[in-house]
Amino acid sequence: MKICIDARPMQNVNRMRGPGVHLSNVLHQMGRIDLEDEFILVTQKGKDLSPLFRKESRIKTFRPDRPNRFNWIADHFFLPALVKRSGARVFMATDFNSYLIPPPGVKVVSIIYDMIPLLFPEVLAEQPFSIRVGWPLNFRKLKESHALIAISKATRDDAVRVLGVDPERIFVLYPAVDHLLFNPGRSTAPAAWETVRKRYGIEGDYLLYVGDVDWRKNLDRVLDAFASVPSSVSLVLAGKKAITHPPLHDLIRRLGIEKRVILTGFVPDDDLPLLYGHALALLFPSLYEGFGLPVAEAMACGCPVVTSNVSSLPEVAGDAALLVDPGSVAEIAAATQRIISDHALRERLRNDGFRQAGRFSWERHAAGVLDILRKVAG
Repeated sequence: MKICIDARPMQNVNRMRGPGVHLSNVLHQMGRIDLEDEFILVTQKGKDLSPLFRKESRIKTFRPDRPNRFNWIADHFFLPALVKRSGARVFMATDFNSYLIPPPGVKVVSIIYDMIPLLFPEVLAEQPFSIRVGWPLNFRKLKESHALIAISKATRDDAVRVLGVDPERIFVLYPAVDHLLFNPGRSTAPAAWETVRKRYGIEGDYLLYVGDVDWRKNLDRVLDAFASVPSSVSLVLAGKKAITHPPLHDLIRRLGIEKRVILTGFVPDDDLPLLYGHALALLFPSLYEGFGLPVAEAMACGCPVVTSNVSSLPEVAGDAALLVDPGSVAEIAAATQRIISDHALRERLRNDGFRQAGRFSWERHAAGVLDILRKVAG
């Protein structure tokens, strides 16, 4: 059978974000377990991508990285014909911006990561005109997909409620953790930790935040809550944008915690397990997540977690984390204080976290995706 997949999130601005990381793991696992089907990958012209499948060909398209706000228009005009000519029976749409009107004879399986632009109108209002028009159109065309893969039950429920998609056509497949990278052996190696500790200037006990600085990550409330914890504890902010984000620096100064906050800048993959493994806890009280991968990564490394009781995060955390109202600084602060002062609680969360993180496997996820593609193709 011929299967066509849009692989461009692995090459464009999404390559280091959720869609690119997710797709890279899924396709590498699918290439390992599927040795029979023929895959046609939609890729960007001029951008290299290593072979992923035993039987593989490429459809090369041109989409500039910047500005890319009109790329979805080109996809609507040209991509359906390219996919049709490929002879594929099913197309996997991995980026809602490039979702195509399915040509006759080709069935479409779309991946839904989250519904943020439709759930939070203020996000959409801040975008250029072309995106304000394009995003809602692309989201609503998800209803035309023959099947959809949601990365959490919360995302599935949002699609049903906001778009009116038939829930029978939505399959929930949880993303996973790279257990070869995020595991107790990698997260506690003493010699490697000494190098990483010195690299980022970490001394003594610390709490960890991993992520971006956009509004839904709730970093303002994290900092506000952190200001009330014992002064002997530091907060490590691991993320590329935090180090160059003036509003964040202003808030840190206003709270008087400049000497207790460590801004790492970009953190390589090899360093991240060590930052998880030596932290007192990960603070991740996000306002909304399609899945919330840092929570699963932290648990796989034995790091206790404080996270939100909204969107997908209770699904990811299970009973292996402290859940808080992300809108309440007092709740975030109280949970943080508990986890700092209660050694037995941290040990329980570590042990429960290992078990919970073990539920998330890229191999199982990829096998599920492949099964859905085959069923839809008939």
